[in-house]
Amino acid sequence: MRILANFKVATAAALISAALLGDAVVGAAPVKWASTFSVSSKGAFIVGNPAAETKVVEYASYTCSHCADFERETVPGLKVQYVSTGKVSFEVRNLVRDGLDLTAAMLARCGGKGRFFGNHRHLMATQAKWANGGKLSKATIAKLDAGDIHGFMQASYVELGLVPIMAQRGLTAAQGKVCLADKAGLKQILDMTDEAVGPLGLQGTPTILVNGQVHPEVGDLATLKPYLPL
Repeated sequence: MRILANFKVATAAALISAALLGDAVVGAAPVKWASTFSVSSKGAFIVGNPAAETKVVEYASYTCSHCADFERETVPGLKVQYVSTGKVSFEVRNLVRDGLDLTAAMLARCGGKGRFFGNHRHLMATQAKWANGGKLSKATIAKLDAGDIHGFMQASYVELGLVPIMAQRGLTAAQGKVCLADKAGLKQILDMTDEAVGPLGLQGTPTILVNGQVHPEVGDLATLKPYLPL
């Protein structure tokens, strides 16, 4: 009986230790980090383990063709090879370059953390279809010149063809307009942009940070790998 009692104590201690260390307990379902989403204190969106030892941040613009390339060519591999292990998290922050970019950034947030990365990828994949300022009417451009940001975004949503594009993500026109009117979301996007071009001094997009350190030379997975855990 004493041996059995000691075994029970040792087993309980091992299970507690495993839980504290974040180890998987036998029989427990593994955490699917590549489909685990959270929101940072800045209002940016994160996929992966929030407590990951390596935190990768991308400052992105929706009217930047290189950002679209990065999303298509680099992000899938980053998620499969690194984020899925729980050792790396990936965060997308905004560095807004123009009114079209701002409109898309607001739409990407529709649906919250569970919808963001799908929206983000869809907007990047369809960039060539909507990111064309030549589609905008003089009246819409005049709204932006007059400082009517919300009026500009609402009109751009229609004139750029973003209504049917976002409908492919299950977003109705009415829902999109509500998202574009989100004052708190707008402030977060503009604050991220201010920090990027101000204190961080970023010169363009995409710009990658790893654990808070800017790495302007990183443009794909090959140049990012030296900063990622083995």
